[in-house]
Amino acid sequence: MSVISTDDWLHEFKTSQKLTHSREFEDLQCTILCSRLLGHFKDGTPQQIQFELQQQGLFRAHENIDIKKLQDQNAWQIVREELFYLKKKWGGPDIPIYIFPLTQEQSVTNKNGVAYPDALFLFIGELERQELQALLAHEYNHVCRLRYLNKSLGEVTLLDSLIIEGLAECAVEELYGAKWLAPWLKDYSTDKMLAIWKTYFLPNMNVKGLDHHIEFLYGGELPSHIGYCIGYEMVRTYIQKHASNKLHEKHSEEILTGSIFSL
Repeated sequence: MSVISTDDWLHEFKTSQKLTHSREFEDLQCTILCSRLLGHFKDGTPQQIQFELQQQGLFRAHENIDIKKLQDQNAWQIVREELFYLKKKWGGPDIPIYIFPLTQEQSVTNKNGVAYPDALFLFIGELERQELQALLAHEYNHVCRLRYLNKSLGEVTLLDSLIIEGLAECAVEELYGAKWLAPWLKDYSTDKMLAIWKTYFLPNMNVKGLDHHIEFLYGGELPSHIGYCIGYEMVRTYIQKHASNKLHEKHSEEILTGSIFSL
């Protein structure tokens, strides 16, 4: 299945927009795009899928999307070629990948992605080739890790979540260099991360369910993106002492024990 020709869906959406009142654009997006994704969202409606993906970066139905710009930068072909390489490198699964324009409301970055156990979504603006490759690698590494863990998203522990993000960032660094790492990974000293880990993360590392990990990963009362930083440092310091081969097939506890965050 691999990379879906969502450019055809987008052309269909834009053509239909010309025949539809702007008040109905949201419904049109649900019908042409989201209804085709029902198989990946158990018991979800097109409206629920639309809401969830828009939270991740899917363009808003009223926005003027530039499909040609994405086609001119060969987004679909680049992802196809890089997916072939990553599948071979990591022994990963063949899953559908959906590419859509990034919402204009996304001001922090020109890209985002979200991985599910059986599907991957990339929301992009204008990107350099290697930047797009790095985005795909980050998200596809998530897919490989989730496949290895063999847990539902509700069973994933906080420790699992930290390592999922750390593995993806370390994979990007290994493949494409530090240039494409998330910028916030340098925000905190090792001492600060260790102190926050011991106080807030260690007592909660077995908390299950991705919905319960948001505060730890993104911050709020905790510092911004602190979970991403701890996860990256956990995996990075494990790699310093051990081989990085087949790293996504290591137990979470093994990676923790081999890192500076060891109990």
